[in-house]
Amino acid sequence: MRNRWRSAVRWLQPHWRALLPLLLSACQPFGASGAGPPVDTLATQVTLAVGPHRLHVPVVAVSRGGRSAVQRPCPGEGSDWLCAVPLGTLVASTGSPAAAVRATSVEVLLEGYSLFQDTGRDEWLSIPQLCGRLSQRWARQQCLGPSLFRDSLRRFTLIEADALARTNALGGIAGQKEPVRQVVRRMRLRNGEPGTDCAADGQGLCTAALRLSDRVLVVWIVSQKDLPSIRRQATAIRAFLTSAAGPQEDYDRFSAALTRR
Repeated sequence: MRNRWRSAVRWLQPHWRALLPLLLSACQPFGASGAGPPVDTLATQVTLAVGPHRLHVPVVAVSRGGRSAVQRPCPGEGSDWLCAVPLGTLVASTGSPAAAVRATSVEVLLEGYSLFQDTGRDEWLSIPQLCGRLSQRWARQQCLGPSLFRDSLRRFTLIEADALARTNALGGIAGQKEPVRQVVRRMRLRNGEPGTDCAADGQGLCTAALRLSDRVLVVWIVSQKDLPSIRRQATAIRAFLTSAAGPQEDYDRFSAALTRR
């Protein structure tokens, strides 16, 4: 253990100057200065690439409380950890329509767009003016309500499979002794079929995962092991990635996929 700590310190010494600005910017949320919710930033549509998959989503869908939910390797040669991509970097990338921000992990939020968490004041602020600023029809619907997603699907994480050992962003769930990333690593996933692992305490919370391709997984949390419901959630996620957040939004195809049983 002591040798590992010394190795980590030796690695940090030449890289701390590069890491410090990124860590500070990632920890400082937009809107924390009391200037009000950053509606323009939240409404900005960005393009993200995780493996071969591209997502076109508004910033509000990939941030929480003004903090980015997009991760990629920390700067510095040989870094084994993932750091949040600052929201300012995401917004700056929109200057080139063909450019995509390369990411290793992206948490996509599917609800709560009309509320903003002001962490500086520790309160939630209503931002209904955001809804009309969103360029995609699915996002406007999620902002205005009711939600398009059935079966209580509220968020999911798109992540490169080989990055599971390098992130804590997936967190954990009550009743599971292992963090979610370790639970997913030991799952035997087949393409197209979601896998589940439920907490041993019998309270119902389960980790669900789906292999989209050889390199990329989708991970989300479900309230109970209801296999038909989990399969519908998996279908909804695939439809979202291809028809809602794809290169060209196809709202009718997307909404039809969500109502199909």
